Amino acid sequence: MASLFSFLNRLLPFATPGTPLVQDLVHLAALCGVLYYGPQLQEWYQQRPTQEQDTGEDPDGTQPEQREAGAGEVEAEQQPVVENAPEEPRNAEPDQVRPPPPVVEDDDEEPEAGLAGGDAQAGPANTPAHRNVGAKKAKSLARRDQRRAYHEFQRAQGDAQRAREAEGAEAREAAQNAEKERRRTAEAKLEEKRAKEREEKKERERKLREEDAKRRELVVSLVREQLDEERMCDLFKVAKMVGGDVDEEWIEAILKASGMLGRKDDTMTMITGMGWAVRVTREDMDRTYHAAIEQEARDSEGRISYEALGSMLETVLRQHTTNVTG
Repeated sequence: MASLFSFLNRLLPFATPGTPLVQDLVHLAALCGVLYYGPQLQEWYQQRPTQEQDTGEDPDGTQPEQREAGAGEVEAEQQPVVENAPEEPRNAEPDQVRPPPPVVEDDDEEPEAGLAGGDAQAGPANTPAHRNVGAKKAKSLARRDQRRAYHEFQRAQGDAQRAREAEGAEAREAAQNAEKERRRTAEAKLEEKRAKEREEKKERERKLREEDAKRRELVVSLVREQLDEERMCDLFKVAKMVGGDVDEEWIEAILKASGMLGRKDDTMTMITGMGWAVRVTREDMDRTYHAAIEQEARDSEGRISYEALGSMLETVLRQHTTNVTG
């Protein structure tokens, strides 16, 4: 019994770890060969009857009439002998013998509808409805049918899509044209509105510039007139006379821009911290100094403060104004 198990283990590949490596490799090669050539052997075995029928044709180039006669004789010989059957007459005509069924070859492409000449006779009527094909051929036919069905489906989808697009093409085109016209009209109106706003803005800016220029001229003329007459001008009163948002600082900036302030020959025009524009000449300063000496406005250190000097200068300017108006 042990020898039997040992023999079986030797026959089975990879059975025991003690099996020689060469034996395992031989078993592996044999197994791979069987698995690789097995489907081809099966396909060859299935196609063998068809090949035998194909090789059954006469290779010696006999005439068609001889082949038909020979086929009839072969068929008669191949028919089984039935006991107690009536004997067929010997003088039967050759045309009464039924021809053998056609042989369908397992080709990749479909056979053509007829012969190249086009004048051959039609085949026999007992052509089999089903032909035997191998597994490889069946897979090829199935893939070809799937591709054909897929392409037909895609073609049908494309035709349907084009039909749907063609149905509403005119309506969509009309709607697009109407939308373009509406947008063009809206853009034209918007551009016209923007142009009008720009013109209005330019007009407002022009008016503002004109008003500002008028106010500047008015301020300069009022201050110059006051300085020419009284040598003093209250900028606060000038701002009230001009009106608007005019203040003393704006008037001071206008006077500086016009070049009215500063020294010119023996005359000095300036703006005090109290918001007064004054014009002082050399004669006015001489009178102010004489008044300070006469009034002894000096302090214990012999200095005259700016406040005292300013009040004396104001008195001198007022006296000049009184003399001019008187």
